[in-house]
Amino acid sequence: MTFLQPAGLWLLGLIPLVLLIYLLRSNPRRQTVPSAFLWKGLNRDLSASRRWRPPSPSLLLLLQLLAIGVVALAVANPRMTAPPRRHLFLLLDASASMLATDVQPSRFEDAIRQARGLLLGLGPQDRATVIRVGPSPRVVAEDVDTIAAQAALTELRAGAGSATMREALMVASSLAGRVGDATGEAVVLSDGAFGELGDLAGLSVPVRFQTVGWSSENQAVAALSVVRQPQQAGGLAAFARVVNYADGPVRLPVRLVVDGIAQETRDVEVAGRRRSELSFAVPEGSRRVGVSLGGQDVLAADDQAELAVEAGHARQVLLVSRLPETLERALRAIPDLRVQTVSPEGYSGAGAELVVFDGVLPERLPSGQLLIVNPPGGRDYLKVVGETRSVQVTDFDPRHPLLESVDLSAARMARATVLEAPPWARVVADTVGRPLILEGRESGRSIVVFAFDPSGSSVDKMLAFPLLVSNAVAFLSGGELTPSLPPGRSATLPVGPGVREVRLEGPEGARALPVEGSSVRIERLEAPGRYTVRERGDGAGEARTFSINVADEAESDLTPRPRVAIEAAPRGSEQPSLTRIDYWPALLALGLVVFGAEWWRFGRRG
Repeated sequence: MTFLQPAGLWLLGLIPLVLLIYLLRSNPRRQTVPSAFLWKGLNRDLSASRRWRPPSPSLLLLLQLLAIGVVALAVANPRMTAPPRRHLFLLLDASASMLATDVQPSRFEDAIRQARGLLLGLGPQDRATVIRVGPSPRVVAEDVDTIAAQAALTELRAGAGSATMREALMVASSLAGRVGDATGEAVVLSDGAFGELGDLAGLSVPVRFQTVGWSSENQAVAALSVVRQPQQAGGLAAFARVVNYADGPVRLPVRLVVDGIAQETRDVEVAGRRRSELSFAVPEGSRRVGVSLGGQDVLAADDQAELAVEAGHARQVLLVSRLPETLERALRAIPDLRVQTVSPEGYSGAGAELVVFDGVLPERLPSGQLLIVNPPGGRDYLKVVGETRSVQVTDFDPRHPLLESVDLSAARMARATVLEAPPWARVVADTVGRPLILEGRESGRSIVVFAFDPSGSSVDKMLAFPLLVSNAVAFLSGGELTPSLPPGRSATLPVGPGVREVRLEGPEGARALPVEGSSVRIERLEAPGRYTVRERGDGAGEARTFSINVADEAESDLTPRPRVAIEAAPRGSEQPSLTRIDYWPALLALGLVVFGAEWWRFGRRG
């Protein structure tokens, strides 16, 4: 407690003065007696001593002393400072790795338990904000009391997607600017299975991390694809990648499931922190192909993957190339694809459902979807500024549909084209800031660009290349709804005229999708499993099936990654504000009450 006007305490000096008045004042009691002559002598002897006797207890004296004390304190203006209000931002990682059961019942439930403990440490005036961190951050409770925050935690569930932690921290920083004079703090409850956060020096709220989980014992189906076997007419092949994220070797059964029936089982031994590439023969006409792992690990969500095999109409592809062998071999391995190959001199400029330009570009792009490989210079719509050799991919988006089940970390190109990325294109993979793979829409057509020569390097010998070509064809032919989607990704599905309703059936039930013009939007599905899209109406097409699989190394590698706390950006000379409590209004009111009581008592006595 401090006094803003400490000189007011000098008024307490009136207390001895009042006591002195009571000491010096004679206060005889009147009494009627028959005669006073017998008392005259006694009165002279005792009069002096009676003046110095302590004053007898009196309610009036007590009220007067209390009034002086209250007025003195009110004039001195006492003030107390209390710690500032707190605002706690809880960021809960809801990604696939938080479904691991090394902490019972799961890492996510343990994070919920820790969050409840943090809320119990808040005071009645403190506030909280709860943010679920999935493929996109979602604020589930903003600026609420502890009871409402506890209720919000009850509704949270983990998904199978990734955690966009940087975006979530930026959201928390933005919300922290609205908390007024409260002291903000962000606490991240996570196992650390998210990407690099980058530069967060501008955050307006300090961040600390509480790590959840301890085990890394996990194996996963990291990739699954189905292609046609060139050596067997009508035959299909499934390629799967099994990764052991544990430190020690494991032996586990790998099961191939075709249309819901177990087709083949193999016992596979995988060394610690290594992978195994498997291939299976798949019967022609199969509609669904899945691979599942046996054994025991702590994350079941990534132990299986399923892929819908498209059996629609045969798509027409026109390949324009002087040396077509590499691309032609990759294209003919894709089911339901009819490939026509022409030389640049024999190309008439006509379009097709999909046109592939390998090492050549026409003066004018045709209609239809386009795949451009190793583009030459001299075209304004795709500017080439040079050429580079011995190129390795340094940065890529593993969650993009073009790179589904494709690992480019070991890919090395003998020669690549240096492009100036056009404004309509998005860079999917690059090398030291130079784009290698781009995609985008230009004049109503979808375009994918591979800015490297696959036949002039070892890329065409890798399993990644035919998968990359297959993904590009699926991306260009089927829109954003590919046979397999990563968790949390949205997709737009075109629908024909006359379609009045579209229903989505999945692991979490069925729901209607609003038809907007000639398309429907499928928003951020996180639950892994099989989904079916059914159309109703005069123009309804066949049902389309796709799957959501957990194929993310960052999520399947369960090794906890502790993170370093992040300090908030400096705010100049501004200090955390304290809550000030002024008592002088209450003391003044109490003083008036005491003075009133003293006057009333004095009047009664008189």
